[in-house]
Amino acid sequence: MKISRVNASAATMLDPTAGVWNEVESQQFAMVPTPLKGNPAIKAISPFIERSTDHGTIRQLSAAGMHNGTEVALRLSWRCAKNSEIADLDQFVDGVAVMYPLAVASSAVTMGAKGAPVNAWYWKANTPTEGFDVVAEGYGSSERRPGADTELTCEAVHDGESWHVVLRRPLDKGNRYTQFNLGSGHKIAFGVWDGGNRERAGRKSFSGEFMLIDIEA
Repeated sequence: MKISRVNASAATMLDPTAGVWNEVESQQFAMVPTPLKGNPAIKAISPFIERSTDHGTIRQLSAAGMHNGTEVALRLSWRCAKNSEIADLDQFVDGVAVMYPLAVASSAVTMGAKGAPVNAWYWKANTPTEGFDVVAEGYGSSERRPGADTELTCEAVHDGESWHVVLRRPLDKGNRYTQFNLGSGHKIAFGVWDGGNRERAGRKSFSGEFMLIDIEA
């Protein structure tokens, strides 16, 4: 995947329907059910989720990225019925996350580990313009902060068949957050939740271990 440099305003980059998204390369990522069975960290949090075998219904995610030298934006698209309201205790909403390593030894599979954290941008369909910035050092350790704290902004549309979600943030937010160095490689992973399948927490589809992406200078 490549994050391309574009001549576009921050507002344009945030619009999932903007024509500039047709000008950058998108890549299809295969998604698989997150491995949960036998994970003691997950079992300690929820034995039910640890025994889950019917999660991971989303099997493909399309991702594209761009930056304008100041802001970076990612557009994530996947086919899914729209699940954006919680009217009862057994209802859940769709969601998507982008994860980045904050240390060389960080693992996407375990959501990091002690001393090897990960940073994630997390979006939920019931708060479509409000993203969350998450830092974790393994399952059950997530520290979720409002996107406003890191200037993470989101916009989303559902076209009747698929979600199209854009997450945008300034390129450089300091050592505690993901930094993007122009002209160099970076690592990334993805997670998607199908609310119609009661997916939440570890019950999701994910793209596997971190993959390398290029950021155009």
